[in-house]
Amino acid sequence: MGNIRTSQIKRISKQIVRDFHDQLNNDFQNNKHVVEEVCSTMSKKMRNQIAGYVTNIMRQFKDQKIQILEEL
Repeated sequence: MGNIRTSQIKRISKQIVRDFHDQLNNDFQNNKHVVEEVCSTMSKKMRNQIAGYVTNIMRQFKDQKIQILEEL
């Protein structure tokens, strides 16, 4: 079974990928720090969920960054 994420987590994650794709990569720890800098007013659990979904998006499209921006 996969992870279930709310639409709010998905929406914020896609917006972060759209705006800060040059700072993100396939590393969860790096993405977690980027998310923390961008959205400072959130809980630790929400930050980790967003960073996890951002990492998932970046792994799926690691060679197709132009396509990421078009799809999101």
